[in-house]
Amino acid sequence: MTTPPAEHVQRLTTWLFTELPVAAPAWLPSQRWFGGKSRTIDRVEVEDLFWLSFEPVCCALVVVQVRYAEAGAGGREFGGDERYALVVGIYDDVRGCSTIGRIEWQPGLQAVEAGTDGPAVLAVLQGFLSGEPVHGARGGLLTYADATPLAKLAVAPSGGGPPAVTPVGLEQSNTSIRLGSSHVFKLFRTLDEGENPQLEIGRFLAGTNFRSAPKLEGSLTYRTTDGRTATLGLLEDWIANGGDGWSHVVAQLERAARDGSGIGELAQDICLLGTTTADCHAALASDPSSEAFAPEPVTPADVHLWRAGLLAQADRAMALIEQHHTRWSDEAAELGRSLLRGRVDFLQLFPGEDLGLGHAFQKIRVHGDYHLGQTLKTAKGFALIDFEGEPARSLQDRRRKQCALKDVAGMMRSFEYATQTVIERTGSGPAARLSASVLRESFVEGYLASARTGGATFLPSAPDAVASWIGFFELEKALYEVEYEANNRPAWVHIPLRGVARILQDRSE
Repeated sequence: MTTPPAEHVQRLTTWLFTELPVAAPAWLPSQRWFGGKSRTIDRVEVEDLFWLSFEPVCCALVVVQVRYAEAGAGGREFGGDERYALVVGIYDDVRGCSTIGRIEWQPGLQAVEAGTDGPAVLAVLQGFLSGEPVHGARGGLLTYADATPLAKLAVAPSGGGPPAVTPVGLEQSNTSIRLGSSHVFKLFRTLDEGENPQLEIGRFLAGTNFRSAPKLEGSLTYRTTDGRTATLGLLEDWIANGGDGWSHVVAQLERAARDGSGIGELAQDICLLGTTTADCHAALASDPSSEAFAPEPVTPADVHLWRAGLLAQADRAMALIEQHHTRWSDEAAELGRSLLRGRVDFLQLFPGEDLGLGHAFQKIRVHGDYHLGQTLKTAKGFALIDFEGEPARSLQDRRRKQCALKDVAGMMRSFEYATQTVIERTGSGPAARLSASVLRESFVEGYLASARTGGATFLPSAPDAVASWIGFFELEKALYEVEYEANNRPAWVHIPLRGVARILQDRSE
């Protein structure tokens, strides 16, 4: 598309401010990264827009506010409205993009979501070359920072033309794009006020000896007219890999289901993943002079907060079960009804508020949303990615220091997801469930061996306290998964419901 005349630019700007909000409520729920699928959209407003390019494509980055009819249901942990980033292309050929709406005064012209389209992505990235901010139609700024020389080379056109742009995996709560063979760009779709933990942790890990995580190569921030900021994107180096940890584990479990082989080899891999996880926690706890990362003693107030968090998570999950279970599969509906009928005081399954405090340990920064999909299988073992934290929680909550065993519990839940997936694909129930136990034991073995050898202060000294905390956070995670799946993937909700039922049974025996 050639550069439009000035009057057309103004007309397109007006269309984006007035007509995109009309089309967006029907379009947004179809997007994988949209987190409010279980909520009723009252209206959408364009907060600001930034023209990025008119050639070879016409595109803009658009920040929208989604206002909900019910302020406190679903979505972020504390409810309320949400803010999203869209890359809107004005195309006469949709190029495989999702159409948001048609430009009525120009036949054939459409507004599309171009967040994975090569020329539009490169338009977003051009600011890393100049370092100059992009000014918004309503006074906001897009600012580019942290750009390394290698990142600038990756973005700049070479003798062979612009770098290849390839979507990485399926879109989830964000959009990830591979840039050539050297970098990956992550566009954060939900814009929370403040610095995203992935940017903060990426900067911190770059100053440690931990090398099993992508290196931060650039950041993109949205700044409002009154100075509030939100992390909009990150540029990181590309880690050569054979796929994510989820694909690796599921493939090995399916192999074991077919011919009974490979479990021993997989157990060794998972033990190494446990070691790498402990090494990451040690790195995150390595700087006592950093206010944001210095380890701090776990106090009774912390334990009280964590217990209150479990109860609040249980309340949200149970409310969603009650509200939606009649729409689920027969199995999920029956699991939901069983939980509603036998609703328990979840805290009674664990010791009181002195849990673990007889064995002093410290809270640290953690990954916060740790599962197999947040790892990459590499030639040497595993790399850890996506330190953003659980996308449905508030930014403040994701930045809090936590018990390190919260991450361990998250991986325990991921093993259960993997084994349940294999059971449903192959029908190998008993064998897969046995494999799950092997993976859990191997991971914890590798984790504890490395952490203890390194003199970790972020673990209770007593094995029973370690086991209690893993069980505590595993239950909280399973309840969170019920909420997440109910809001985003109802067809999967039976998996965390099974997990909640299993954990409750294990704790009551």
